[in-house]
Amino acid sequence: MSAFHVRHATSIAGWVLLGAAALAGCAGLGTADPAAQRVTVEGRTYLVSALTAGTWTATSQAAGPISTTPAGRAALLQAIEQHSGCKVTDVDYSRGGMQLDAQVDCASRLKN
Repeated sequence: MSAFHVRHATSIAGWVLLGAAALAGCAGLGTADPAAQRVTVEGRTYLVSALTAGTWTATSQAAGPISTTPAGRAALLQAIEQHSGCKVTDVDYSRGGMQLDAQVDCASRLKN
């Protein structure tokens, strides 16, 4: 291969790598789940949605961490229980504090 072809191939590989990195960086920024319910807690809007049958999540509609105050956490858990109709059994934060994950028990549905 000539020097031109080597430089050209290297340049293309660089652009491909740059494009792949850009796409990977955006992978977590997908569009909001259309089934997500908007919930306002402590003046901030969150999206509450089912991730799986036994896991619900709350994410901030704006870029920023989830409320970790006792009142904010309790309000988010209550919102998840209201929207899922299930009892929250375990909770943790993921994505660097940007998402609250709640395990729910739907066998013991909440009594309204």
